[in-house]
Amino acid sequence: MAEQQPEVKIRIVKKKGGHAAAHGGAWKVAYADLVTAMMAFFLLMWLLNSADKNTKAGIAGMFQDANFFNTERGKEILANHGKGILPGGRGMAPGPDGDGGTDTTVEAPGSAEEEHKAMEATAEAIEKAFQQDELLQAFQDQITMDFTDEGLRIQIQDKAAQVLFDSGSAQLKPYTLSILKEIAKELGKLPNRIVVGGHTDAAQYANRAYTNWELSAERANAARRVMESAAGGLRPNQVRRVTGYADTIPFEGKDPKDPQNRRISIVVVSAASEAAESRHQKAQPREKDKR
Repeated sequence: MAEQQPEVKIRIVKKKGGHAAAHGGAWKVAYADLVTAMMAFFLLMWLLNSADKNTKAGIAGMFQDANFFNTERGKEILANHGKGILPGGRGMAPGPDGDGGTDTTVEAPGSAEEEHKAMEATAEAIEKAFQQDELLQAFQDQITMDFTDEGLRIQIQDKAAQVLFDSGSAQLKPYTLSILKEIAKELGKLPNRIVVGGHTDAAQYANRAYTNWELSAERANAARRVMESAAGGLRPNQVRRVTGYADTIPFEGKDPKDPQNRRISIVVVSAASEAAESRHQKAQPREKDKR
């Protein structure tokens, strides 16, 4: 009788993947790419929703024609709406430091001449307004306009019979309000920033606690408030700086105590001057860097 062979059982063992296989890093990279793409997409939608129709027209034109901004329509959009999609945007023109735009508009070649012509036209408009207004005609000889390295300078001086402020104070005379408001109407039409300065004569106060420095600064600030509050006057943030000069800059050719030294100066700052000032300020080392 044959011997019975032992039964052979085959056991199949299924091995599960190791712990590391379930937690690999490949999916994290894909997820990060997805999140980045979604964030960029929503940012683009937000920017486009904030853009006006002229900006959108410029963007659409650029995608249709790479040379769109060299056409007449493209140049018009770039000139009038090229300061950025959002209010206060840095714009497409390079800034004074060469990397992107700044709040200062950097003029393209040839536009400095156009800017000068615009300032000249503004000076002529102010002169014409004073000639046509019966009230302001009496003050024509108290206003001088010229060009300096900074830009167009307008100076309103005292004279013995007609002073701009009450004696020794920053309280404006009623006719001074009319003068400043008329000037502000024309300056508000320009894109340039404004610098307002106050000047006094060399007569000193007996009270040393209040000097010509305080008086000139307060008078300059009073003039600023009037020009900003005037209907159709200076735009918000158009004033770049308000300065009191006391008696340090006498009127040209005048004795330091001459009444004409008591004046308000208004400078329309050119784009080149503002860019140069911005560069100078950026070049100054910070206090912690000096240590």
